[in-house]
Amino acid sequence: MEIYIHLPFCKSKCQYCDFNSYACKDDALIYTYFAALIREIRFAATSYGQSKIDTVYIGGGTPSMLDAGKIKSVCKALKESFDLSAVKEFSIEANPESITEDKLASYSEVGVDRISIGVQSLDDRNLKSVGRLHDSATALEKIKLAGKYFDNVSADVIIGLPYDSAEGISREIGALAPLVKHMSVYQLTLEEGTPLKKRVDEGKVWLPSDDEVADYQLLVTKILGEHGFERYEISNYARQGYASRHNMGYWMGEEYLGFGAGAHSMVRSDGGKRLSAQVRFANPRDLNAYIGGVNCAPAYDKIPRAEMSVQNEREIISERIMLGLRTSKGVDEKLLEGRVPPELEQFFERKAGRASLTPRGMEVMNGILLRIL
Repeated sequence: MEIYIHLPFCKSKCQYCDFNSYACKDDALIYTYFAALIREIRFAATSYGQSKIDTVYIGGGTPSMLDAGKIKSVCKALKESFDLSAVKEFSIEANPESITEDKLASYSEVGVDRISIGVQSLDDRNLKSVGRLHDSATALEKIKLAGKYFDNVSADVIIGLPYDSAEGISREIGALAPLVKHMSVYQLTLEEGTPLKKRVDEGKVWLPSDDEVADYQLLVTKILGEHGFERYEISNYARQGYASRHNMGYWMGEEYLGFGAGAHSMVRSDGGKRLSAQVRFANPRDLNAYIGGVNCAPAYDKIPRAEMSVQNEREIISERIMLGLRTSKGVDEKLLEGRVPPELEQFFERKAGRASLTPRGMEVMNGILLRIL
């Protein structure tokens, strides 16, 4: 089982961000949130405390903007509530402007062994245009600093930003690759309601075309391959042995518990008993709704959920295909029987009973899924 902890606080909201995060300087609200978060974790242990925990991931938001004591308090609650002795990966997200040496040392002390740093770009024009709070020099400096405390350092990059070019992408990826063991390279998505979407619609910002961004992704794959990285998922690249175990757990259909506002969970068991179905549920995104719901609930199964669904076999198989085809491991070939028309076979590789997408297939995955699901 995987555990995800959501800390939704940021110093400011990025122009493109549609995540459940809030620019917050209210210490009282943050304190109250952490109290509810720890209460939820302790509640969950009554049902899942004996589960084998494989990975822990603290995300946000910007966990590194918070003082180290708050991260320690969550980790303490986790260790007291769950058996973490077999955890294979313990990650935390961080942004360059809020990373300090003291925080890195504190994270290491509480068991964190992997850090994911939100670089997004090494072009200062891009960083400024989307509201990032750091510059490229700071990003490189903090990645090197993190490398003193963690062997497993990951960098997040976004392609398709306003000032991107093939030459610029080549320089950025070439500069980051020697410093990290893992890179997540996401194509920019314009989400409704975000400031960046509004500026693009108004003609105030120009973005690269879809074809240009697709070419950038191929360029990223080529350069990272030359540095010893394997593309193991559509947006993720790793040196051998450094693929994200936590994210692979999601894509391979493992159970997970999410704690915090807006966090999602998927389980097939309860209190050690196997359920007859696969159950998904999610917490309210609103901070006050989440805090009030947890604090008023007498037990874990009484916490109000924003969503809850029981998935039937057809839904489970469709989800398994959709998530599995994101990865280089692919899916059991039997799941695709009768689904793939002859004209789409060119986008598939089949080996040892597994079916996965070719590099070209990954670039057009959404269209393929529409045809086969």
